[in-house]
Amino acid sequence: MKKKTWKILIQGLLFAAALGLFAGLLIYLNSSGQTSGEEVMEWEPEVASGYTDAWETVAQNDRLELLFQPSTTQLIVKDKAAGVEWRSNPEDAAEDPVAFGQNKTLVQSVLNVDYVNDQSNFYTMNSFQGSVQKNTYTYEYQENGLTVNWKFGNEGLEIPCYFGIEEDCFVARVLTGQIVQHGSLQISKISLLPFFGSGSTQDEGYMVVPDGSGAMISYNNQKQAYQSYVQTVYGTDLALNLPSSTLVTQNATMPIFGIRKNSDALLAVITEGEYQAELHAEIAKKLTSSNTVYSSVVLIQSENNTLLANSSDEETVVMLSAQQLPDPCYEVKYFFLEEEAGYNEMAARYQRYLVEEKGMQAGGAAQKDMNLTFLGGVEVRETFLGIPYRTVKPLTAYKDLQEDVAKLTQASGSNFQVSMTKMEKDANQSKLPTKLSYERALGGESAYKRMAQGLEDAGVPFYPIYDPVTMYRAGHGYNTLKAARNVSRSTSPQYTYLLTSGARDSGISPAYLVSPKYAEDIVGKLLKSASKKQVQNLGLDGITRKVYSDFRKDGTSRSQTGAYWESALQEAAQSAGSLLLDGAYAYGFPYADVITDVPIFSSQYDVEDAAIPFYQLVMSGYASLYSTPVNMSGNPREMLLRSIEYGVAPSFLVMAADSEALLDTDLSSYYSVAFGDWEEELKSVLAEAKELEGALGQKMTGHRQLSQQVYATTYEDGTEIYVNYGEEAADVDGVTVPAMGFARKGEK
Repeated sequence: MKKKTWKILIQGLLFAAALGLFAGLLIYLNSSGQTSGEEVMEWEPEVASGYTDAWETVAQNDRLELLFQPSTTQLIVKDKAAGVEWRSNPEDAAEDPVAFGQNKTLVQSVLNVDYVNDQSNFYTMNSFQGSVQKNTYTYEYQENGLTVNWKFGNEGLEIPCYFGIEEDCFVARVLTGQIVQHGSLQISKISLLPFFGSGSTQDEGYMVVPDGSGAMISYNNQKQAYQSYVQTVYGTDLALNLPSSTLVTQNATMPIFGIRKNSDALLAVITEGEYQAELHAEIAKKLTSSNTVYSSVVLIQSENNTLLANSSDEETVVMLSAQQLPDPCYEVKYFFLEEEAGYNEMAARYQRYLVEEKGMQAGGAAQKDMNLTFLGGVEVRETFLGIPYRTVKPLTAYKDLQEDVAKLTQASGSNFQVSMTKMEKDANQSKLPTKLSYERALGGESAYKRMAQGLEDAGVPFYPIYDPVTMYRAGHGYNTLKAARNVSRSTSPQYTYLLTSGARDSGISPAYLVSPKYAEDIVGKLLKSASKKQVQNLGLDGITRKVYSDFRKDGTSRSQTGAYWESALQEAAQSAGSLLLDGAYAYGFPYADVITDVPIFSSQYDVEDAAIPFYQLVMSGYASLYSTPVNMSGNPREMLLRSIEYGVAPSFLVMAADSEALLDTDLSSYYSVAFGDWEEELKSVLAEAKELEGALGQKMTGHRQLSQQVYATTYEDGTEIYVNYGEEAADVDGVTVPAMGFARKGEK
């Protein structure tokens, strides 16, 4: 055999060996995240007997009474003030005519449990089938409630839960710290009270979910053919390996859901473990006869990895994370509302919860009529004498921003605010911001200071926006070694995805997310730098709406990430004169003076029936609110009207340069953002917005639909704003609302 042939053969054998080692490593990592144990289950729970069918009163206060049926472990909460019973399961669950197979036992259950074996195979069981029918559970009454411990003998699992009452709410907790797993099987997800408060095919009502601004799903809407509603609270874990984008337009922005059943209503708030929560809603006649909305706690994450890609031996391996148990528990509180309450009252109760339990305070920054967010710069590739190099192309130099703002103030006054992003050194490819920096291509620090002082003199608030968790390049002591890892424990690139297909855009370099444990240090250094440079107003992005784990061996769960985020935001709120949060999720609500990129739509899933301004009803009066960019919409006029209907001021994304400046750059997906193209429209919007002055910034007290095209928003002082999306003028409540326009009723 020739020497060259031997060389090729040896190289092939080495390549095959390397692939085998890689595959073995993935299998090892997958199995190392699971609990080892014998396949044969030796543990057998004790079988109890003599549990009564009678309903027993467990606890009561002036308003509520909690009852328990020992033979089924089902519960009833009586709202004595309203004369209403809220049941954990439908009264005739055993005779459900729609439910078959496992769904027949599920509808009689208090828990549904997903679990996984050490071969990454997923299974499901429920508390009625796996424990109640076998009498392998125990319960114990306590002062204000009881604890039930369901023991699943075939699976070797014990799951204890607490149920109790407090003032106007029912409390349900999965005691995650006391879960016992006797064998190799591990719990991946627990759905808590999947039928609590559910409505039948005879009931009228709707379910509220926090999809974007909020959405309603009507009872019995005949949408059984569509996918059920499922959303992860605060969005999919961004550390997971995602081969393509799911193109979700909105995420679940708040850890809540609501029920309006006939004339009664409740609001459920996930008060512990919210960062690992998942929300579900199901329409009657799909799986059961119930319309139901509920939450789950996710304990194990999974992702797919491809081995030997593009070869005849290509194989997809399911990788599982180590189990993440929220500490100390997973808790949901169900607040019962007054008769005839709806989503307006649900939002008011959540607002009250944030004030009483999270310390949220009214006020915030003064509400302005509009927000302008300027793009600073974009990194591009150039050549010099045939040698390639990188440089920053200015999209908005600091002096140009000041000049553009002056054009608006001269024409329309100064009742708007300005923010700026991609403005620090290296612009859109910046290092983690451990200090305030200024890009020379935009004018440098001296030009920045002149711009900031000029805006202050003009009475225009200015917020520089920084992202303390998204890393575009190494520096300031941080590199990919300190980036979050995915389940296979490799770094987790954050790709840009094509809108047309959802595939990764190979033309744009990925970013990385810093491990959450470093966020407090980064934000602390940024705040110290801002204080040293006497920068009062500060904006934060990334940390406000990017929730992820770090799956390395000594990594960070989503719940731990949430604790880091809240601590960093609290420090920022105490240090900054005024704190802007871009696209804030609910964990940021107590710390925000200003919120930009406020969602004014839901994802419009097929199963949903209407979007509602739940987010705005909660936050109005507590922070100044600005919409997602109007000029990034395909229908700017409708977008503007939607922001008015939802009680938020419009926002625009702009740059001083012409539109051609974005061609062949990483920001080419931004379109129609040249200030010159929008200058006259901005002046028109500011002139039109004067009609809203005195209303925006108040607490919204009500929102209602008056007809198919006309909506009304009510404010604390009684002012009402009517919005008409129709092509003809509408007369409502003695007010004429112009076509594709709005009108005001009440004193300015």
